[in-house]
Amino acid sequence: MNGSLRSGSTPVRHFLPALLFILVSCASGTTAGTAVPEDLRISYVISMDDAVNHNFRVTMTLEGISQDTVVLKMPVWTPGYYWIQNYPKNLSRLEIRDGAGRECAFTKTAKNAWQVYAGGADRLTASWVIYGNSHSVADAFIDTTHAFIVPAAILLYPADALTAPSRVTLDLYRGWTAVSTGLEPVATPADFGKTTDTGGKPADAAGVAPSQGQVWTFTSSCYDVLFDSPILAGNQEVMTFTVNSVPHHIAVLNPGTYDREALKRDYAKVVESAVSIIGEMPYNHYTFIIMGRGMGGLEHLNSMAVFTGREDGDIYPSDRQSFRGWMEFIAHEFFHLYNIKTIRPIALGPFDYDKENYTNMLWVSEGFTVYYENIIMNRAGFMTPDEMLESLSRSITAYEAIPGSRVQSATLSSFDTWINFFSFSENSQNTTISYYDKGCGLGLLLDLKIRHSTGNRKSLGDVMRTLYYDYHKRLGRGFTDDEFRTECEKTAGTDLGELFGWASSVVRPDYDRYLGYAGLYLKEEAPSAPGGRVRFVIKRKEKMTPEQETIYNDLFREIK
Repeated sequence: MNGSLRSGSTPVRHFLPALLFILVSCASGTTAGTAVPEDLRISYVISMDDAVNHNFRVTMTLEGISQDTVVLKMPVWTPGYYWIQNYPKNLSRLEIRDGAGRECAFTKTAKNAWQVYAGGADRLTASWVIYGNSHSVADAFIDTTHAFIVPAAILLYPADALTAPSRVTLDLYRGWTAVSTGLEPVATPADFGKTTDTGGKPADAAGVAPSQGQVWTFTSSCYDVLFDSPILAGNQEVMTFTVNSVPHHIAVLNPGTYDREALKRDYAKVVESAVSIIGEMPYNHYTFIIMGRGMGGLEHLNSMAVFTGREDGDIYPSDRQSFRGWMEFIAHEFFHLYNIKTIRPIALGPFDYDKENYTNMLWVSEGFTVYYENIIMNRAGFMTPDEMLESLSRSITAYEAIPGSRVQSATLSSFDTWINFFSFSENSQNTTISYYDKGCGLGLLLDLKIRHSTGNRKSLGDVMRTLYYDYHKRLGRGFTDDEFRTECEKTAGTDLGELFGWASSVVRPDYDRYLGYAGLYLKEEAPSAPGGRVRFVIKRKEKMTPEQETIYNDLFREIK
């Protein structure tokens, strides 16, 4: 096919240096009306010596204090997991002392805030214990086998210093040898505050600088980076592959007996496929943190944390269907480093860690990511056109086949995620939908509309690249709801009020007209058994116009 008619990919540019990426992240996280004290230095030591009792012992040192009182806070949620966790419930034994070792008085002023009376001291040391015994991507865990650290779940921070750098030192449980994280390593104390220097020493297979025995030290340029960088410590296996000379580390807590070279090749294909959509890698190393018992997965700036669901969970299934399901999961979380981390609604950063951060746009941030996981898998050679249609049909069925589709819009589902998503009940399908599912369906329709309006010279991928390069990189911020629609309409060259109306209402989309742009239609199939649900299946028309064939063949590509 003529290259001028192919959409959805772009040549890969040299990756964005990590320092620039982190500076953009932290610059966009500046809190209005506050300024970090110029000489403030923040460091943490996280001790894991009491792993047998599921306890982390944490010490925070503040140097260069300039106020008589200091307010310490703890997040109540963590980025990407839209649910109030109330992390302070796991904190105990808080003690605060000045540089001379004298106890400092403090008052708890809110569920997650403590006012400390420094008494003129320029140095404070706070210590506390965190209980961690939850197998969740959004909570901390520790026992004698491993520790999973969600920084927001275990760290206090100075309330006026969210943009300040900090250093984190890990004191591992005896016998542990590995640390896996997206944080930047530090080789010597002189590297404090730097984000890329490893003292001239090469990183090891885990992507970190050589440690001193059981002690490992990392830096973070601001708290939005620190709270978005989980840490796995233990004896996990780490496999490394490179894409465009950038190291990618697969840290597996419970390794299996699969072919490791084949695994790395296939994970690399997913990375290459995803990166080709935007054309740039916004990191200088990436870490896949893969654990066993537990549920879910969570995206981060340059890492992901996922569970297989079983102690012996297979991260490289030999069965094709299981392989597809797992790799779709990996593709989804990986593409989030673009769609929601760098291509993001303006409401999702800088973060307010005290309360809910509301947005109407999760149907884009999550739903479009579901849509793109299909494209990524297809481009990687792991999903046929028929399998793509089957997957997209399941997403449409998931919301159109339930009463909630006549009650809740995609935008309201996004806004209400804080009260609905983790509070599923027997009545949920009657009153709610998933923005994952409807966002995927709307993403497909929007992509087809753009392709049709431009003769397949442009696609939804052009919108995503505009949001990445113009808003994230050039403006250093996210986009508003109106800006997102404007960029979509600029790309399509036409008004998209109808489609955006479907996102904000419960009006059923005109599937057949939009699917028809690619020679497709939606068929409603009766339940196969009494009490079952109807199914909505995307079908190919027997005859297509040349324009329909062009769009279909470009989007649903035959795999080799």
